[in-house]
Parts: sequence; C-alpha cells; structure tokens
Amino acid sequence: MNVNTLKNISRTKAYLLILLSLVPALAIPLLIRHLPVETRTHNITIKAEKYGYSPARIVVNKGDKIILKPTSLDVTHGFLLDGYPLEFIIKQQGINYLKYLWEDDNGQLNADWDKVSEIEFVADKSGKFTFRCTQICGNLHPFMTGELIVRPNSAYHFAISLSVWIVFSAILLFQANPGARSAAFSRINLFKLLPGLKWLVKRRSFQFLILLPGAIIFYLFILSSLWGSPVGNRNIAIVIVWILWWFALKAIFVPLGGRIWCLMCPLPAPAEWFSRRTLTAVRYIQKPFKGLHHRFSGLQKDWPKVMRNMWLQNFIFLAMISFGIILITRPVATAGMFLLILVTTLILSLVYRNRVFCLYLCPVGGFLGNYSMASMTEIRAIDPEICKKHKDKSCYTGGPGGWACPWNQYIGDMSRNNYCGFCMECLKSCPKDNIAVFFRPFGSDRVFKGYDEMINVIIMLVVAIAFSITMLGPWGFVKAAANVTESRQIIPYLIYLAAIWGSALVVVPGLFVLTARGANRLAGKPASNREMTLRLAYILIPVGIFAWIAFSLPSVLVNYNYIFAVISDPLGLGWDIFGTADYPFNPFYPEWIPTIQGIVLLTGLYLGLSRGFMALKTITPNSVARVKAMLLPSLFALVMVNILLKLYMG
Repeated sequence: MNVNTLKNISRTKAYLLILLSLVPALAIPLLIRHLPVETRTHNITIKAEKYGYSPARIVVNKGDKIILKPTSLDVTHGFLLDGYPLEFIIKQQGINYLKYLWEDDNGQLNADWDKVSEIEFVADKSGKFTFRCTQICGNLHPFMTGELIVRPNSAYHFAISLSVWIVFSAILLFQANPGARSAAFSRINLFKLLPGLKWLVKRRSFQFLILLPGAIIFYLFILSSLWGSPVGNRNIAIVIVWILWWFALKAIFVPLGGRIWCLMCPLPAPAEWFSRRTLTAVRYIQKPFKGLHHRFSGLQKDWPKVMRNMWLQNFIFLAMISFGIILITRPVATAGMFLLILVTTLILSLVYRNRVFCLYLCPVGGFLGNYSMASMTEIRAIDPEICKKHKDKSCYTGGPGGWACPWNQYIGDMSRNNYCGFCMECLKSCPKDNIAVFFRPFGSDRVFKGYDEMINVIIMLVVAIAFSITMLGPWGFVKAAANVTESRQIIPYLIYLAAIWGSALVVVPGLFVLTARGANRLAGKPASNREMTLRLAYILIPVGIFAWIAFSLPSVLVNYNYIFAVISDPLGLGWDIFGTADYPFNPFYPEWIPTIQGIVLLTGLYLGLSRGFMALKTITPNSVARVKAMLLPSLFALVMVNILLKLYMG
C-alpha cells in the first residue's frame, strides 16, 4: 500500500478486501500444517536442576517417538507434560518413577508408580506444550518449566498470520470509516440504571465497610508472611496476593473498574484515618484552611509541584520489579514490602495532606492510573455547566457531607480516570447532586499529558515481556540470574537488571519516539513531534493490559490448586481446616493456555490500533493523514505482540 496514494475507500470495498485477505491469512498456516514430514526417534537425556531442565526446549515433528532418559542433578523433581498423559518423578542417578493408571474391580481408576530408567511416548499432538515440575523443590518451584514443541505448531502460525491480518484490516477500516466511534453505545449513567447503587455509595460508611474486611485479611497476610511457611506456594499471602489478586487486578478490576482497587486498598487506609482523625465521619469547618474545609493531622503541606508527575512512580516500580521474582516467592519479602508501604504512608501523612503516596509514589497506582484510561467505568460530572456556575467547588474543597477530594481532582473539568481513586467522596460532598458513576466504551480516555505517563506504559509492556521470559520461559539461567538471593550470581543479576532498565527507559522508548516521529512525517506533520508521540502512545495501553492478562492467565489456570490448599492451611503448619490442604496439583486444561493467550493478545492488538486511531482525531482532522500516521506505530505494536506470541505459543 503506497503511503503517498492513500485515500478513503468505500466501506463495501474495505470489507471485501478484509474478507479476501482473510483467505491467505488462514490458508498459509493450513498449508504449513499439511507439509510432509518424516518421523523419527529421539533419544534425549534430560537433566533436572533448580530451576530448569536441560534441554529446556525439545523440538520434534508430529508422530516422532521420544525416549527420555531423565536424571536429577540436585534434589527430587517432577515432570508433568501438558496435554499428554505423562507424569514421572526424577531422582538422582537416573532413578525415576513413572505414574500409570489402572482400573480396579469396581471400575475406579487408581494411580501407581513404576520404577524406570527411561520413558517412551509418541508426540501425537502438535503445538506447544509445557512440562513442569510437580515436586516442591524450592522457592522458584512454580516456575520450573520446559517446552515441547511439536511441529507443525499450527496455533502459533495462525496467531502470527492473524496478527498481520488484523493490522492490515485495521488500516483498511481506518480508511473506509475515518469517523469510527469506539463503540456502538454512549456512556450510561449507572445511577439511573441501578438506583440502589447511588444510595449505597453516598453512605458515609460505604468505603469503610469496603475497606474493613480487606484490611483485616491483608494484615493477617502480613502475619502469615512473617510466621507462616517460608515456601511461597504453601503460604496464603503469596498465593492469594500474587496469583489470585494479581490476576483479578489486571483481568477484572482495571478493564472494568479502572482504579476501583484504590477504593478498597487497605495499605494507605490507616494513614488516611489517622490524618482525618476519624473512620467515617466528616470533620467540616466553615472557614477554609489552606483552601479546604477540613483540618488534617500533621503539617498539612502540599506535595511539591515539581514532583507532581509519574517519574518517581516509574523508578520505584522498576526498583520493585528488580526484585520481582523474590517478592512473589519469598513471604518475608512480600511482608517487608507491605510494611514499608504502610510505614511510608503514615510518615507522609504527618507532613502532607491527601493521598500523596497513592498519587505520586505507589508503584501499583502508577500503572493503575494509566491503564484506567481504557476502563469501562468513570466518575464524572453529569452537567459540567452546573459545576462551572457553582462557586464553592465542594467536590474539591470539601463539604458537610464529604471530604475534599483526597486525590486533588476537580470533577468539574476532569476528563481522564488517571488520578481518580474512585473513593466517592465527591458524590457525598456535591450539594448539586451533579456527579454520577458511568459505564462507557472501552478506551474512552485517549490523551497523555506528558512523557512520564508514556514511559510508564512502556515500562509496563517491557516488564510484561521480561516477566514472561523469566517466570514463564524455560530458561533456567535467566531464573538463576533473577533469583540472586539464592543463586548468589551477582554479575548475571546485574546484567539482568541492566537489560530490563535499559529496555524500559532507553531502548523501547527510543524506538517508539523514532516511530512516532516517522509517523508524524508521513502524515505531513499535523502536530508537534511531542504531541504526536503522546497520542500514538495510547496504542500501548490496550496492548499492555491484554499482555498482562495473557501473562497472568497461567498462574491461575495452572496453580489454582494452591488456593484451595492454603485456605485450609493458611500458615503452612499442617492444618486442614476445610479438607483441601492436600488438594492435588491438576492444571486446568493447560494445553489450551497458549491458544487462549494468543486470542487475548490479538484482541489487545486490535483494540490498541483502533483506540490509537481515535486518539489522533483532535490533532489530525484529515482522515488520510491519520491513516498515514498509524502505519509505523501499527508495525511497532505488531512487533511487540509477536514477541509475546513467540514467548507464549512459539
């Protein structure tokens, strides 16, 4: 497609071209699938060692016979192959025990073990299959995996082909329908749809009652981290926080509710209660003090203007993920992080007013703010004109019914979710009843304010890739480098950090800025390079959200049994409260995980491109110029998604 001759085409022609282009997109993987291959026998000596297998990847053709000769170089390990009825235990000196099933006289299946020196099976299913350790062998046991690639890997080939087709189709749709909206519906006032919701959120006790159960559970998690089992997958804090909560945050809370987690986050709550000197009541004063109708504990200073951005959050997040594999596998490290946040919020409340930690320091709050731009929920003024005419601005300064906005936001001109913590105080303080919770199309906020926000979404995308390599990949040397407190490999660890920090702060941002400048030039420079770069960066929000969903998916589908186990034995002390402490390790259809991850990533790619195109409307009114501006960023997004497709499916 010649960028110099781009012009709008009819929708009918565009849809026809999209359908026609789907034919080769599907035909090419099908042709590869039916290419003739010769089958042969593979004799493979596989060595298990904390925390990986050698070889880490086994590549064969469908129909090949595989003879495995396993041995352990340290402790006892397991071997469970997704999609195949193959499970065995690996011991030292080549002593192994193969699991087999047999049926008794009553027709019930029973499991038993045979002592063997080698295991033989036929690779009769094509695709990518993970083999994973089933015997708890140390802190990184859940991440001890390897990969069996059975060619032709049709699912991966289809994903690559469809990713290219999505980019091609999106460009055609942009040309044919330059005025496309983000969805077929406008925002919906949930207070009108659900009248009881308005009554509920306007209760003074609403946030406290939401916070209280979570606060009790969360701080019990801290105790369990300090005094419970030191083994991560036997400690309730590690399992619930880093498996269940992390998945829910990325897959449910953010896409649907934006920063709604901030409403219920228990970590800053004690500092806020201390600052206000009350749990639920409003301490309203008639004469404003420092512009607000409330007095808080401490010095009540405002956060310095020069630091009112995301740069500190970006660096703190990178510092946190530098020890990411340690945090999510060591209960003591998780407890230490929580306690550090708790102490920091309390100290800051003595000096500053409002939620300065959540706004400018919280590493989780940083990406929640940017990703919430795409969420399907927002709190906004019903009629902004009423806000303009109202002199008191009670939503910002506070009123008898509600506290001044803890997030320093004025609802009257708020157009983004980034810094709205969904605390609902503005609804309680507004005397005009002019604020509501709205349900809206995905990806409705599309304007970044600065490079700090752009760098944040790039950091999140880079970290999603880095964690996919480290935690989901088969490379034991990468896990050893990241697991520095156990491996003691300082130089590999520093190289690991340099790769992440350099990619997140220099390499990927630099490539994206060059891409955006090239896009601006192709479009005829309708805006400054800065403005064009910030608008196009919005593409990376849907791509990033769905990348994190794809990354988090295996942790739930594979390790869900740990949730049942730790609920019965929360401290790992041998209890069995609900009879599920010994719930068997049985991944939920793990052979389907790569395909699901591929679908998730392709969905994020389309949403990223379509919302990115819409983000250009106000700075590039010419539709042809917008299409030209999207060409290079679309290729950038395509490359990022294909890196993840390779990691998950290839």
